[in-house]
Amino acid sequence: MHFRKNRGTCFPFLVATLLAFAPRAYATDDLSQHIGRLHELLQAPQRHASAAAETFVANWVDVHSFAHHTFGDYLEESLESYQKVLDATEFRDLVVEYEDQLSAALGKRLIRDLGQQLSHPSLHGLKIEAMAMQDGRGSLQLSALRQGNTTIVLRANLLQRDNRWQIDQITVDGSDLGDYYRRLCSDIIANKHSLPVLIARLNDSNYIVIDDFSSTPQGQQPRDWGAWRDKDQGKPLLYTVQVTGDRHYLAASDSGYSVILGKFVHWNPREYPIMTWCWRADVLPPGGNEFLNHANDSAAGLYVIFSQNWLRVPKQVKYVWSSTLPEGTIGRRNKIFRPWFFVVESGGNNLGKWTFEMVDLEHDHMLKLGGRPADSTIGLGLLTDANSTDSYAKAFYADFRVWKRTAMERGHIKNHCGDLPAGSAQMYMGDSNFLSSQ
Repeated sequence: MHFRKNRGTCFPFLVATLLAFAPRAYATDDLSQHIGRLHELLQAPQRHASAAAETFVANWVDVHSFAHHTFGDYLEESLESYQKVLDATEFRDLVVEYEDQLSAALGKRLIRDLGQQLSHPSLHGLKIEAMAMQDGRGSLQLSALRQGNTTIVLRANLLQRDNRWQIDQITVDGSDLGDYYRRLCSDIIANKHSLPVLIARLNDSNYIVIDDFSSTPQGQQPRDWGAWRDKDQGKPLLYTVQVTGDRHYLAASDSGYSVILGKFVHWNPREYPIMTWCWRADVLPPGGNEFLNHANDSAAGLYVIFSQNWLRVPKQVKYVWSSTLPEGTIGRRNKIFRPWFFVVESGGNNLGKWTFEMVDLEHDHMLKLGGRPADSTIGLGLLTDANSTDSYAKAFYADFRVWKRTAMERGHIKNHCGDLPAGSAQMYMGDSNFLSSQ
């Protein structure tokens, strides 16, 4: 991390790390003593930097305040699509949930960066220059000492909450640290790409976790998924999150309602064109055939909505687990504005088993929708349905990710479905009675 040329080897959060050694040390004398202890730590052969960094972030950084200072109104702007489908209270609740996710991701990045800088061999001490605390606000200025008797000036703004001081803003030689992280994600902010994209950038990841349902408790519906189609309003939403161990996944069933569950999520499919996910079909709608209007049911279906044409008709593809059509089938119903479907699983061979899928979104868009996709998607949709066959379907979904193409080319993409729980393979027999096919 470099804030200035040739001056990036000392991380500004050294300002507060010293406080981790005495959480109640508010007096100048006590603080000076612990600066001395930290000075000794930085000269020791083993600094235990990671533990110090984690303690510091957990106890002494107001990460929510720091995140807001860094990213401003980014979350509200990136979620503006939801304002069309949620009331004011629901929208605010969603923003709060996303604020928690952003703060957690930024906190992890701070721990990582701080740990790296505390470990740097050129750093060998701290010197307190000034300290002031009054009326719930304060400031602390230090010089970070480097080999060769060079220094970097560190300044932290302090805020007192619940009888404790926390850092909410930091500068390094006059450069604001929040500005650094904002510049790191400037293209994501400018394009209003969704929070998972920004989190991937903070993590330096070559993939984006579009959703793994980990923020949703057992038995609830994810707050950022909903029935967006007018004709689905008022119908039961038979999609709920289940939890086994530390894995979360979405359970879906249908006996005639046929509700598409949608999520607005914006990423660049040109930069991240490879999509992977896990799904499991336990009950197939008998005779389901995606070509036929009277049998157009799929145990599991994933829509990727790329953009809209000039008539505001979605440009989308649908990946399905078909009851009858063979894997590799590509087609669409002979009806206006129907999406192209791609059969990626077929029949009962993998029934009751979690299956790992990988598709090339850019290739499939060029194949059936023409040209490269737009540089920002609209969202995803999930559909487990059995209304056309007047039957029943049951499936599960987990861990949607998108990857850079190089990750696939270099063999970095692995099956991430292995520790999800197996189900039971069943055939629908009518009247809610089932016969195991195992």
